[in-house]
Amino acid sequence: MYTPFVPSRLHLALAAAGLCALHFSAVAAEAAAEAEDVGAALSTVEVKAMVEKKKLSDSVCSGTLGCKSELNTPFSTKAVSSEEIEDRLATSISEVLKYDASVTAISPPISTHPATIQMRGLRLDDLNGYKVNGLANINRGTEMPLEMFEQVEVLKGLTGYMYGFGSPGGIVNYVSKRPTTSKTFSAAMGYQEGGAIKEHIDMGGRVGDNEEFGYRINLLHEDGDVKEESGSIKRNAAGANFDWHVTKDLTLTYDAIYQRRRSVGGTDIVISPSYKIPAPIAGDSELNSVGAGSDVEYTLSTVGAEYRLSPDWAANVSYRTSDSTRVYKKDQYYITNNNFDYKDRVTSELHGYHFDQVQASVNGSFNTAGIGHEVVLGLMSQNLESTSSVTTPKTYLGTGNLYSPTIINVWTINYSGGTYRDEATRQEAVFASDTVKLNDNWSVLAGLRYNQFVDAAFSTKGVNTATYTANKTTPTVALMYKPAADTTLYASYVEALEQAASAPTSTVNANQTFAPIKSKQSEVGVKTEQSWWNASASLFHIERGAQYTNAANVYVMDGETKYQGVELNSVVQAAKNVSIEGGVMFLDATLENAAAGYSGKRAVGAPRRQASVQATWREVLPGLALHVGTQYLGQLAMDAANVNTLPAYTLFDAGFNYRHRYFGKMVSVRANISNLANRKYWTYYQENYLNIGSPRTASVNVRVDF
Repeated sequence: MYTPFVPSRLHLALAAAGLCALHFSAVAAEAAAEAEDVGAALSTVEVKAMVEKKKLSDSVCSGTLGCKSELNTPFSTKAVSSEEIEDRLATSISEVLKYDASVTAISPPISTHPATIQMRGLRLDDLNGYKVNGLANINRGTEMPLEMFEQVEVLKGLTGYMYGFGSPGGIVNYVSKRPTTSKTFSAAMGYQEGGAIKEHIDMGGRVGDNEEFGYRINLLHEDGDVKEESGSIKRNAAGANFDWHVTKDLTLTYDAIYQRRRSVGGTDIVISPSYKIPAPIAGDSELNSVGAGSDVEYTLSTVGAEYRLSPDWAANVSYRTSDSTRVYKKDQYYITNNNFDYKDRVTSELHGYHFDQVQASVNGSFNTAGIGHEVVLGLMSQNLESTSSVTTPKTYLGTGNLYSPTIINVWTINYSGGTYRDEATRQEAVFASDTVKLNDNWSVLAGLRYNQFVDAAFSTKGVNTATYTANKTTPTVALMYKPAADTTLYASYVEALEQAASAPTSTVNANQTFAPIKSKQSEVGVKTEQSWWNASASLFHIERGAQYTNAANVYVMDGETKYQGVELNSVVQAAKNVSIEGGVMFLDATLENAAAGYSGKRAVGAPRRQASVQATWREVLPGLALHVGTQYLGQLAMDAANVNTLPAYTLFDAGFNYRHRYFGKMVSVRANISNLANRKYWTYYQENYLNIGSPRTASVNVRVDF
């Protein structure tokens, strides 16, 4: 793989000296200004008179429905800004969304399957559940470079009309940073406990006689050890976003992202219902073999055009292409008894993915007989090809005990035989929607999407072994009532299809593919925005075809799972500079109409309850803000027969950010500690699979805006 960067005492001393120098220069500058009482002080502090809570009036995008305020969206939504991501020093999508009680982190950032989350107890589809600017994106085996994005949005529940195929849990949409109206340049350096050091540059602006050309460039490098499983990370990333206002009505855009991310660490603990769940081990325990790790190279490129047909109508067309190649060696510890001895199976393989998508739409508004219409019409074509290594060793190389692991060397275990196309999917869709405003209080949303889906699987010899087709019209209907301008009540119904999961490698029928799964969802909710608080509540009911591993260790498609739950979220401006955000989800997820011994059981991986809360106190001192937070995850079933249950756990976090202006430059210092109590815990990844929970980790970052 690669030789990880290990910071010397000199590196650490320089980092500490830099922070100390920053602190003492602030003290000296303020003292000098006070003593000399000069008008042009070398150091000033940014002070805000009032800190506003997060607002439901903030925009969130819902695929083909376009962008609307959260308040006016008849679905459960969430948006996290880049400022909040930076303030909390989040490095993974699970950290970005950890204060949303409907989101469950089911894989650590340092693993062969990071960036894996659940919503409403349902795992998101790696290939269809994560979008960039509303279009297709490959999210398998890597964390997206968060530094490239202005906002991360969540649309919970079924999204069949808005995005096509996908998990009924929801959609994550990464919103790219856009060119800035004035020239900007910032440089940042961060340190994560363990030794990883990150450098990041962000620049933007406009050029041209009439400033018709806009640019935004982000460059990133990170290298070093991390505490998680005593692993390491090395990544380089670049983002480029350009726009060209050709005329006042025509705008062309180009967006590109590149990332190479190599990590060491991440071991699956595979435990069958025959054995009990082991007591959790420390998050910095080393389990992975020497030479194990993951190496992912990812590219994304998008060309788009928007033409303003009239003041009320616009046409958009986009072409997106994305590639991802993942090469990895990983350990899987198969528990063999209740003393937690194991057999170590090492897998070495390559997976490659290629996405192409074209989407065109026309949207606009008009009035007829006093009734308003907001119309969207469009079409989409999407292709995905998957390649795999022909020979992928899955070799049992050693034994050990979970609490005294045997670290082996796997440098000689490698995939071979070249690659072959193992699967190809194609989607063609047309869609149309109309949001009808009947009066100031009532509106109706109606949308239809017709999707043609083909999924073909191939053998290593290129032989088509299975083909699944689905031609489906998926409707979206919603009724909205606004008793006041600041409150929305809604009821919605959605249908969708999703690409079924392949059988896990630990099952008898490993890698078997299945026909698409049908889902439908009903939801009712209320959202309100008041002067010092806002809140949203929703009741949802999801029905979905079920997949699980039976007693013969065969992964089957059988019966259906029903997810019924309630979500409550609120943001309160508790005091002038104190805001509190919290949420809770209660979930009843049950397998029905399945084989004997499984019907009536809890759905695998679906927690009964979750809760989260974070509080931010700004201007504790001029320029200083503190934040604390906690997340609670309730019990969840580890297997379809409900033999094993993963215990509940609670995590705590805390940190601060300090902003101060020096010589006309804004300097921001941020620090954060995750898992403050250093809680030992397991995370659920998939049926019968566990991962080590992340240990207590401190991070610090210094950014200068020039």
